[in-house]
Amino acid sequence: MPRTQEQQPRSHETRPYAKANVKPKRSGKEPPMPTSLTACKKQVRNVSRLLKRDSLDSATRVDLERRLKALNILQSQLSNAQVDKANASRYHGIKFFERKKIIRKLAQVENKIKEGEQGLEPKQHELLVNLNYTTYYPNEFKYISLYPADPSKTTEETKERQKVIRDKIAQAMEDGDLPKDPRLVNAEDRKAIRKNNKLLLRTVSLAHNSNAEYAESSSDAGSEDEFFA
Repeated sequence: MPRTQEQQPRSHETRPYAKANVKPKRSGKEPPMPTSLTACKKQVRNVSRLLKRDSLDSATRVDLERRLKALNILQSQLSNAQVDKANASRYHGIKFFERKKIIRKLAQVENKIKEGEQGLEPKQHELLVNLNYTTYYPNEFKYISLYPADPSKTTEETKERQKVIRDKIAQAMEDGDLPKDPRLVNAEDRKAIRKNNKLLLRTVSLAHNSNAEYAESSSDAGSEDEFFA
């Protein structure tokens, strides 16, 4: 049976915000944080645009500022992870072959030590530091080769940057943060060590890297090296 005129709902009852100048109540739930760099950048732009509005109340502005700060931190983390992944793939090969060369030299030195030759311990330690260098070098930055094809093209600035990173790795070995002999560490433990020391090594590398040292490769990361297996 059709409704009479008195029974028909009024427009402002079906659309309570159509005529009245009332805003819907906020649910109190913020949208989930993005999981990709592209989505994160989009949210940063959206929140930044909202903050430019003069009509925002103070509580909303505080919430948006807090979210923007969190998004900027997340964007930096996602960006670092993307570069890390690209560099892990880009320099996978050169690190692998340098590790082979170092381990071959280590075997030669250790055989001489077993045969009674004296004074080779410093050389052994240097090679172990180099082995940790190739294993735990921070992937956020362009890898500096220990055995460049043309050493004459290596600048003094690059040499100094490499020395600082090697010295930090040697100190981490002395402090117990990195293994004294990485050949004895399995793949799972290597990942944990790399994760625990990532910030430490990235900080020292960041202090001695220019923007030009960032790799621009967008390829996928390589799998965990099987060399030590």
